[in-house]
Amino acid sequence: MSPRAFSSEVDPGSRKENASRQRARAPFRSNRNGKGSNRSPRVSGHALLLIAAAPVLLFLLLPSLIIVPMALSKSQMIQFPPEWISLHSFSDYLGDRQWVDSTLLSFQVTITAVLIGAVTGGGAAIALHGRSFAGKGVLVGLIMMPIVIPVVVLALGDYLLFAQLRLLGGWVPIAIAHGVLATPYVFISAQTSLTSELNPALVRSARSLGARPCSVLYHVYWPAIRPGVLAGSMLGFAVSFDEVVLALFLQGASAVTLPVRTFSAIQYELTPKIAASASLFLALALVALALQALAARKTGRLS
Repeated sequence: MSPRAFSSEVDPGSRKENASRQRARAPFRSNRNGKGSNRSPRVSGHALLLIAAAPVLLFLLLPSLIIVPMALSKSQMIQFPPEWISLHSFSDYLGDRQWVDSTLLSFQVTITAVLIGAVTGGGAAIALHGRSFAGKGVLVGLIMMPIVIPVVVLALGDYLLFAQLRLLGGWVPIAIAHGVLATPYVFISAQTSLTSELNPALVRSARSLGARPCSVLYHVYWPAIRPGVLAGSMLGFAVSFDEVVLALFLQGASAVTLPVRTFSAIQYELTPKIAASASLFLALALVALALQALAARKTGRLS
């Protein structure tokens, strides 16, 4: 067979193959030349999303941005814009014994509630992790119920319960109720950490080697569940410190939390001390976000 005949037999297939390759490369060439690119719709979509989200973000952030200037007002009443910059509202806040006692009581209630939520939520996450049994969904629903039930209904039920137990009027019922409210947040975060971080083979290996339950809990479960417990505890701290409905139902003469004190002051006195207490809420929220970001960054480095 001559080379010309061989080329005549091979050329039709090679021509088809070259044509298909050129058609496949055509979109990439057009994208390189700027023709047929999909970037402009994406950019316009992002721009429209930012334009739509900006008023919502401004509406959410504007009250927080107004609170601090109102707390720095020289006037004896809350007003915006402030007359002049002064720190007398914070000095009045720290000099008022009732406000200071309510602040310390709120920290006491919140810390106790966070401990209750961490123990119950983390323990429930460990107990239910990797297990399947009849009624597990019902049990998880019961744990998540404090988030689903309206707070007013939960507060009424707690009021009737603690009234029967003759425990109303102290800070302990408020702390227990806030602990129940914080438990679902810790449970969700801890369950997520266990699902993503814990290797079930480690648990089986530790048990097969004769490790005690306390050792398994501390050396196997705790390193995996710790990020979730810390994140859920921060959320529980924010929810408990800011909660007013449960504390309003369960309060007593010597057990008035800071949110309840602020709510009562809004009704009867509009002094800058209210803005000072609100600035404290804002500062605590910023501190909680900073701690959560540091914890997430540290966890990422360790992983």
